[in-house]
Formats: sequence, C-alpha cells, structure tokens
Amino acid sequence: MHNKLIIATFALFFAVSGLAQTDNGESVNPEINFSNQSLAAENKIEVYPNPAVEFIIIELSNSSLENVEFEMHSIIGNKIDISFENLSHDKYRIPVKDLASGYYFLVVKDEMSRFKKAYKFLKSN
Repeated sequence: MHNKLIIATFALFFAVSGLAQTDNGESVNPEINFSNQSLAAENKIEVYPNPAVEFIIIELSNSSLENVEFEMHSIIGNKIDISFENLSHDKYRIPVKDLASGYYFLVVKDEMSRFKKAYKFLKSN
C-alpha cells in the first residue's frame, strides 16, 4: 500500500511538473484545470514570480470570478494555511517567505462560478 502511494505521488508530480510527456514527445501542461473549459479560456490567471522567494503575485485578467479564494498545498498534498493581500482589483499577493524550499500548488477557486484551477510554483531560498 505504501509503495502504491509513493508511485501515485511521483506520477502526479511528473504529470504536473511538465516532466511527463505525451507519446509524440510533447510536455504535459503544468496547470491542472478542474473547471469548465469555457471558464478557463475566459479567466486568464498569472502566478509569478516562479521561482518565488518572498511572495507570489496572482493576477487575474478577463475575469468573471466574483469571490476568489486561494488554497495552498505542498507537493504531497498537505494543506497550508495562507493569508493574502489584495493589491488592486484582481491582483493579490501571498507571502511564501516562511515556507520550506520546494514545489507547491496554489489553487484559485470561485464557488459562485464553480471555477477551480491549480498552479504549481517553486519556492526557493
């Protein structure tokens, strides 16, 4: 059972990190999209800088999201408590200075429109 969990974790990591490839050699997109495809095209979301040292910026454009929420998870799936600062309309900042170095997933979601999308970023020192 333990080995299956490790294999599943690495398979998810490789698929999300872009290290997995299709049969024709193209890399897999590192974004995980849980929402309706039309909402994904409508809502452009940028997460930068990547890698991050002190904070990440989340910038929404062409967005119909009304009540944006954020969740952060470690690469192994542990949920991390975060706070965010609203810098301007559709622009947010999340401090990551106290996180350990490694890969994390930031989930951007809106319950009203049933939008949910995960972005992978690297926290470095």
